[in-house]
Amino acid sequence: MNVIVHSDGAFNVGNYSNAKVDAMIDLSLVSMDPVVRLENLQEAMRIIIEEEVTGVPLFEYETLYSFVDDEISIGDYILTGGELPAMVIIDAAVRLIPGVLGDEDSARHDSFADFILDYPQYTRPPDYKGMNVPEVLLSGNHEEIRKWRRMQAIKNTYYKRPDLLEKMKLTDEDKKILNEVKKKA
Repeated sequence: MNVIVHSDGAFNVGNYSNAKVDAMIDLSLVSMDPVVRLENLQEAMRIIIEEEVTGVPLFEYETLYSFVDDEISIGDYILTGGELPAMVIIDAAVRLIPGVLGDEDSARHDSFADFILDYPQYTRPPDYKGMNVPEVLLSGNHEEIRKWRRMQAIKNTYYKRPDLLEKMKLTDEDKKILNEVKKKA
């Protein structure tokens, strides 16, 4: 983002200029806190999208490589070009635009929104080839369902992405759940 949309960016060919976006990008470059970096870049991206900036240029990897002073990784693998990573980043940003998902709360409750993976999702029928939907989800008890979902989300995060738990703001209830999960591990 620094290279493409910052007012002083080397490839700001559209001459995009916004002092607030520049300040957020600058802070994201110097902050040692990865959460602050991410929040500032997300907010800058949201502002750019709301302003309907349409000309964000995409360059060949070799052309841009020597000018890059920050990187975004979409995973540990190699692709044939920069088009797919660009589309992943654009899709992740577009999801933040109000109305894109249809339900305003959807993006707020996605995996990673609060540094926690999602709980398992089930559909009908409640019994499929011997695999059963947990009884609590069929009970109609909303409080028990909420607790079950939270436990499953914390459990998934603990086993699959424990690094996220360090960034997560744990409630007292979350701490109890995490301790239970650790005991069973």
